[in-house]
Amino acid sequence: MANAQRIKNVARRIVKTAKSGNQVVVVVSAMADTTDDLLTLARQITANPPRRELDMLLTAGERISMSLLSMAIHNLGGQAISFTGSQVGIITDSSHNRARILEIKADRLREALKAGKIAIVAGFQGVSLAKEITTLGRGGSDTTAVALAVTLGTRSCQIYSDVDGVYSADPRIVKQAKKLVSISFDEMEEMSAFGAQVLHVRAVELASKYGMSIDCRSSFSNHPGTIVGKGSKMERITVKSIVHDKNMAMVTVILPAARSSAMPQLLTKLAGAGIQVRSFFHGQAQEGRLSLFFILDESDLAGAKALIEKTIKSGGPAECLINKDIGAVSLVGSGVGGETAIISKMLKTLASHKVHVQVMATSHTRISCFILRRDLEKSLLALHRAFIG
Repeated sequence: MANAQRIKNVARRIVKTAKSGNQVVVVVSAMADTTDDLLTLARQITANPPRRELDMLLTAGERISMSLLSMAIHNLGGQAISFTGSQVGIITDSSHNRARILEIKADRLREALKAGKIAIVAGFQGVSLAKEITTLGRGGSDTTAVALAVTLGTRSCQIYSDVDGVYSADPRIVKQAKKLVSISFDEMEEMSAFGAQVLHVRAVELASKYGMSIDCRSSFSNHPGTIVGKGSKMERITVKSIVHDKNMAMVTVILPAARSSAMPQLLTKLAGAGIQVRSFFHGQAQEGRLSLFFILDESDLAGAKALIEKTIKSGGPAECLINKDIGAVSLVGSGVGGETAIISKMLKTLASHKVHVQVMATSHTRISCFILRRDLEKSLLALHRAFIG
């Protein structure tokens, strides 16, 4: 959806699919850079735009896309009708900029399909129970698509982008990266959460919950993509992909050792503010002082810092230090987090390239090492050679 010509190309694909006897619902994102341009414009007005008004502004991008695509389909002889998120009954909570879908009342959508029309839906947006326009956060169009697919009971959900599937690493950095034929929901969820840009993590969580497979394909070709779905029942443990995330920061809180209960208190406050903590740990108390470490998305840093400083001030002397030079490199594959041999090999590989690991975190399907940003690219290349080839 980058420009008018690409919108016309998308329209031709949609009309062809509809003429093959399919009922078609299309979810669109904003045109290239539109959301970023609107954000820049907002911040030229004010450094801290009200979140409600930001939602009103940002939803314009998808509305432009949906109407232009509908026009392009009409121009090809197809019958299309466009809808905003609120018009198709996407009901969300009241969390502006990060709303979650509560339900979808898809009556208008079903009526349009019954009338033989192609339905074009603006992604990324909905309406709260308080009748306020909301957005779902970055990548929210993926979540819209999966939610509608689940509601309508479709066979699968196809998501088209500028890449033709899910790769074993970012192919822009690792030229030897391999396209995966399939990947499990759990593996894709970890990849999305730790840097892969193919699918939004909330879309994968939703698809997994309802067993809705996702077919990741390219908008520019008809080549097979990658199927995200139920994993293999076999017990073979392999590293499927190596992902990286450079948009992180670490907040270090130094306070009297007697205030060790501050960790759960701060986590509760951060969660209440909608700030996701990627990893957290504490250092050993020294000289009567304790260090608490929180790793989070850089976009959440300002809000987290303000909240943490306000919280710790009330309990006596304390410090809050910021490190923006943090990134993560992660191995993803079912069962890898419990394999000592894989963890050992990962650490040895990084050490051999003089990469210092600040902290490690694991889950069943992931091993993440938090390192300096400047070491991310060489770490990605080294780990891909060591584990995938």
